[in-house]
Amino acid sequence: MPALHWLHCSSKNAPRVALTMRRPLQLSVVIVFSCLLVPAARALNIDESCNNRRSFIRHVTTTSFGAATCLCGPLLVPSSNANAAEPTAPLPTGNPMKDKASELESGLLEARVTENVLSPPPYGLEVPDIVYPTWFDGRWDVYSETTSVEAPCGIPLFGGNSTFASAKKEIGPGSALRYKARFIEGAPGIIADREYNVREIVKQAMGENAVQDVSMATPNKFSCLLAPAGAGQILSVDLLTLARRQEIIDGKNFHCSEVVRQVVAPINQGKPQMTPLPSQQPGKTVLLKEIETTSLYSLESDNKIRCLQRSATFLLPSQQDPVAYQLWQLSRGRPIDVRFYDVTYTKKL
Repeated sequence: MPALHWLHCSSKNAPRVALTMRRPLQLSVVIVFSCLLVPAARALNIDESCNNRRSFIRHVTTTSFGAATCLCGPLLVPSSNANAAEPTAPLPTGNPMKDKASELESGLLEARVTENVLSPPPYGLEVPDIVYPTWFDGRWDVYSETTSVEAPCGIPLFGGNSTFASAKKEIGPGSALRYKARFIEGAPGIIADREYNVREIVKQAMGENAVQDVSMATPNKFSCLLAPAGAGQILSVDLLTLARRQEIIDGKNFHCSEVVRQVVAPINQGKPQMTPLPSQQPGKTVLLKEIETTSLYSLESDNKIRCLQRSATFLLPSQQDPVAYQLWQLSRGRPIDVRFYDVTYTKKL
């Protein structure tokens, strides 16, 4: 998983939702919930005060291995499940986007992480799912530690001094996230068990029974209902995968990445509403975001995998909110929030 690739708050102002999936829930958590559930979980974030991975999940969730990480700022979204269309998966042979993808050199993902490339990802939805090496097969205990938090566009766009300071406090072993992950045999090969991974990371961050329902768990869309412990409300969560790439470097090194858009909405009488969460302040600018979670995996031994992971959060333009549109212009296509994680997978025997 590129961390939960797809999904990393305890807060005095519950309820709040954040899915830093410990780093990008590696729900990113988005969790991390694509093949990178964790960074997907991380990707689910609704309150700028929920900026740490543990907070992020406690408010929304994925460990998509490859996915796992965090957003800052409130999020106002339309009804989720009904209107959140699943992205188109594999591109047909001869498609110009596919041809362009095939021209991208191996090593692209490593460069984006080690050189901290700040431009938007050049790849598209290259593969229908992340297919992991056979050495991923099985159950794992996962330890994810934040090692760096950066604000490439400046602290104001990151969310302000207090938000940046809180994010910095997540650095180090004291705030590390521990959860379980599973990889299984699928039609294309070894794949992440999305639903299992999401439930495990949410259990650790939001409570034993936080996952109320999982209505869809596909490579390109993960939909669920969450009821964070103590929040007093139910959240409808969709994680939509917009881009995906994987690179087999050699027999012991595997790199993958996903770009996930988060769609989160509170449920009122069983129907998602276009209203902000209670923790949001009236009149506050809505910031739409997409999270790229990139994971560089190395096999250390038969029972241990190391991963260097980066999550990068990009703003999206808003036609309805002039302030949000101006903030997007100020970012000039660069991520406003970049985080690095060291992740260790230890196999359960």
